[in-house]
Amino acid sequence: MMPPRYIVTTEHQVRTACSANRASSHQQYLVHLKPVQGLVTSDENYQKLGDFLLQEIRAKSSIKYPSLSELLTKLQDALPSKDVGDQISSLLMEQLGGVQYPDDLVTFFSDMSQLMHSHAQALDEDALKGGADISSAMGFYIRHCCVSFHMLAFEAACGLFDDLQAYKEVCMYEQQGFQPPPGLHKTALRNQAALDALLNQQMAQQETQSGKKPAAELIAPADELTDLAPHVTKVDLLRHSHAVCQDDFLAAVDSLYKYFDYSTGQTARPTGGAAGAEPSKGHLQDALLTLGSAHAHFGHVQEALLALNEAVRIAQQHNDNVALAHALSALCHILATASPAAVTQLTEPGAALTDPTAHLSQLLKILKRCEKRAQDLHLPHLFVFARLALAQFALEHQTGPSNQQLAKGSQVAASQGRSSAVLGVSQAVQDTARLHQAAKLAAAVALPPPPAASAPGMVGNVGRATVTDLFTATPPVFGTTFAGSASSADAVEKLAGSSHLLQAGAWKLAGNLSLSQASSLTHLACFADSATAEDQALAYAQLAQVAMSKKGYKAAAEVLALADKHLPYSNSPALQAARLGLVHSRALHRRDVRHAALFASQLVGLADPTDSVSKTIRIDAQQAHVRTLLVAGRYDEAAEAARELFESCTEAGLQVQAVELLLLLGQIHEAAGAPLTALPYVLSCLLHSTVLHMDLLAADATCSLSRIWLAMGPAHGPQAVQQLRSVLPTVLGNADTDLQARVQLVLAQALLADATPAHLSADPEEVLQPLQAAAAGFAALEDYHKAAEAQHLIALVCHAINNTSRRNAAAGEFHKLTWHARQGQAC
Repeated sequence: MMPPRYIVTTEHQVRTACSANRASSHQQYLVHLKPVQGLVTSDENYQKLGDFLLQEIRAKSSIKYPSLSELLTKLQDALPSKDVGDQISSLLMEQLGGVQYPDDLVTFFSDMSQLMHSHAQALDEDALKGGADISSAMGFYIRHCCVSFHMLAFEAACGLFDDLQAYKEVCMYEQQGFQPPPGLHKTALRNQAALDALLNQQMAQQETQSGKKPAAELIAPADELTDLAPHVTKVDLLRHSHAVCQDDFLAAVDSLYKYFDYSTGQTARPTGGAAGAEPSKGHLQDALLTLGSAHAHFGHVQEALLALNEAVRIAQQHNDNVALAHALSALCHILATASPAAVTQLTEPGAALTDPTAHLSQLLKILKRCEKRAQDLHLPHLFVFARLALAQFALEHQTGPSNQQLAKGSQVAASQGRSSAVLGVSQAVQDTARLHQAAKLAAAVALPPPPAASAPGMVGNVGRATVTDLFTATPPVFGTTFAGSASSADAVEKLAGSSHLLQAGAWKLAGNLSLSQASSLTHLACFADSATAEDQALAYAQLAQVAMSKKGYKAAAEVLALADKHLPYSNSPALQAARLGLVHSRALHRRDVRHAALFASQLVGLADPTDSVSKTIRIDAQQAHVRTLLVAGRYDEAAEAARELFESCTEAGLQVQAVELLLLLGQIHEAAGAPLTALPYVLSCLLHSTVLHMDLLAADATCSLSRIWLAMGPAHGPQAVQQLRSVLPTVLGNADTDLQARVQLVLAQALLADATPAHLSADPEEVLQPLQAAAAGFAALEDYHKAAEAQHLIALVCHAINNTSRRNAAAGEFHKLTWHARQGQAC
């Protein structure tokens, strides 16, 4: 009782009953094509009917086939004229009723073969009255149906006839409003190939829809299919993907073991090895690679390495170059995310601890090798992964000049590092976009048949499509011929979206928040349907950070509210860290130490303690803890914590974070009343940030250096003014509100350091304008202490120039801000 939904395959291994059920669908589906000409009298009806037929052929969104009555209802709704729909439905039922004997099926399919005409015959209008072009999608479908029927055995044809009769009887009962008898009403499941395509689609949706839909809704198809067809083993692989997205380690491993244990030997897949190789070996390599990826996702570095090492060993024994390339990319991912101390099996015991630079050099070497192998094997998704990973590596681990280089005057040459890294990210994004377009075009074109098995000792399997089919295989128009290239194109599309997130981070490091925001918006606007939920959450987190920097906490809260609306079920660490970072920064500006310490501890708890998944959240959390200690006035503890974090970042090769911590150490000593102790840290940060083209960090270091000059005496005021004015265009053009307000306040203080009443009376706006800008910026950030300080200076300047009204207004604002400051501390 299989309704007309799926194209029959022509393989001899397909079971007889399954082939009969599939072939029955063609008879029911195409029987009305020949006599329909007298009813469909307009081009619009022809177009609607053709669209309906193609949609029904391709539809694979449900586990069960629809009944005949449901199909007739869809047909009537698809046509613009109800009369035409009713007549076609009646004609279809009449044709089905005309099949009284098995011989009628033979006659029917013989007539179907006469519906085909070639492109040359299509030039004759009379030839178009009876069928479809042999090269069209509908022509391909009809030919496929006819060939499949003629390949059936006699017993299968009889079974087809019996199923067709039962299919009609069920429809008759439903049309008359009666319940079909229990023995007649069967569950019409799709065939195995259609179920595999549906499960592949569901697995792809686990990553993209995990934050948009509840977990129960995402796993519902697996539960339904388990009840209806327990023999379909790929359901366990769907459960594994779901458990990984939900961070359920035990369920993920259990489902993975079940799938590969029960499915071994069910499908023969080419391994690309020597002639006579055992086909199940490719299945074992996929199992080990998937297990290694799962362990890496959960931060189990050693277990992931064990699985990858075993996969590499088996792949080498069978010359499976594609599996080796995937293992190489998985190893690159582990080395890039885990700390050097977490990876100890690749070198001698303890080597990763004593020589951190070996970790980075090994990672760079493996990334380059992965890129080369992916290019040789024509694996676009792995090539894009390696290309973007190399760009990110250059962005994060670009080393600055040594002391000898600076002494020799090679600072200009060395300063090209960060600039070239940012340009390298842009070039990688462009290359990814071009390859994304090429992969999409290649996925829409039929692939040539796979090459024959190579001779012993020779390399094969260049055309093998294996590992990616386990994750994101997309069903093609007909059959499963294009699954490999389609899955690779889907992976490239996801990476193309991720490349814009990398571009946003690069622009942020370069000091251009506007372009960073544009890159994040590009990801959400262009890749919302294909991007993973984690990438979308990261894009919202980036937008929230930029909104907080440019427009304040209210704008950032609106972005996070929008993220909660689009991802209501997301548990993304990036989104949670952005939300905690927002409230922590707000508490620091309000001098609410108690809540700031609470939010900082929550950030620390959110981070991975082993540095096996991501080091960024842990470093940001520890920086938040240090800043909390600084605001609380616990300078010794803050300096000690910052120093330990600086050493950790230096050992891990995280140069950007290390330079930021140099400035933080300088600010701690400056706040402690030791400007001379803070001077070396600030100068070192200024030097490295200038060399690495971190313009905003260099401007922040210049602001701290100017405060140190002022702390040494008013005689250094002109020097501080000169330094601040040199970075003022960069700050006003690209910096966040906090840095702009601090630079404006320090500039006004530097101008007031050696100012006289006569000088102020001559040009008071030179000082009042930066003070007003600083007061407005601090007020927007709810830093009422700094805003009150700026209003206090405005009142003093207005008093010096005898501007009584403006002085009184500034004094009134000062009292309001001090009241808000006390209320903020009491919150």
